[in-house]
Amino acid sequence: MTATRNVEDIRMNGHQPGNAELLELERQYCSWGDTVHYLEPPKFFERAEGNYLYDGEGIEYLDLQMWYSAASFGYGNERLNDALKRQVDRLPQLASQYLHTEKVLLAAAIAKLNESKFGLKGRVHFNVGGSQAIEDSLKLVRNETGKSVVFSFMGGYHGRTLGASAITSSYRYRRRFGHLSDRAHFVPFTYCFRCPYAKKRASCEPYCVDQFAKNFET
Repeated sequence: MTATRNVEDIRMNGHQPGNAELLELERQYCSWGDTVHYLEPPKFFERAEGNYLYDGEGIEYLDLQMWYSAASFGYGNERLNDALKRQVDRLPQLASQYLHTEKVLLAAAIAKLNESKFGLKGRVHFNVGGSQAIEDSLKLVRNETGKSVVFSFMGGYHGRTLGASAITSSYRYRRRFGHLSDRAHFVPFTYCFRCPYAKKRASCEPYCVDQFAKNFET
């Protein structure tokens, strides 16, 4: 059997492809930008529970990424899974022109929590992911100030959309379409544990803040 077997044929015949066949299918049909092969060959996982991922042989792997930090309560959390199933069966996510109770109550809870923590009133805008949140933030800043350039930390990652890529310092993400000089001015992150200027916290006064302040002199 070849690796180019039609996906529907695989499903209808109950065939379970092996890792070699899956890797060949992935090579042909999966976006290169959607998967990063840190290991060769990459690992296939079959299930997740708690803080662990399990491969086809049942070997457990501690997942330090946890679904890009979105699974902080662990995989297979019974309480959260049950709540998700109840909501999907009753009323799934709706288009933004429709109101429903859960959206309003969640927005109110988040806004009140922020107000209690930071003393600032505000509204909540729900987004589909981090990149869109960054894009909307850039729009808010440009709309409020009329300025298009922002400060962005070296080493920071903001997403793969065009605007988010443009303010991500890594050349890996900007080299084809995000290298726009009018979007961001990159500055070192103030990280005393690994100082980008090789300074010591006890004597730097702090040097990084002074360097950042100089950006406003020109």
